[in-house]
Amino acid sequence: MRPGPPPGTPGGVQIPLTEEWFRAQKKALKEAGIEKYNAASNEASDVYSPSEAAQKIPGEQQEKFLANVMPSLLEMDENDENFLPDATEKLVGSALEQEFGEEIQQKPGFPQMQQKISRTILSDDRYREVVVDFLNCVLQHKGRTGEEPAPAPQE
Repeated sequence: MRPGPPPGTPGGVQIPLTEEWFRAQKKALKEAGIEKYNAASNEASDVYSPSEAAQKIPGEQQEKFLANVMPSLLEMDENDENFLPDATEKLVGSALEQEFGEEIQQKPGFPQMQQKISRTILSDDRYREVVVDFLNCVLQHKGRTGEEPAPAPQE
């Protein structure tokens, strides 16, 4: 069996290069008896290494997210006792907006959902630590941009 597009795929159609697709291709190679792939694990990385351009795709999403959220975080007073919960709400709101579009903020119940997600994040020590670390990075950036260095957010 030769790996390739699924049967019935019209010529010229771009196949999404997902991890599942690469695992299926690897399975087909194993079944065909190609020895190189029989010794490898079942990880997609055994048959696919993303190009430099492909590796940058998530970074572009992250950069867009940071560009949207950073100005509002930098305007906040990190000495305010509500800095951590308010900053977390801004992060959650920006993430939801990026994922679902700006119109999500106009939906009834959005503020309650944003607050609930923020409280859930901050109530779990693992996630709280991630948010605090991220905000520390933001505050360090604020210090490098000419403003006075800020202390770490209060937990």
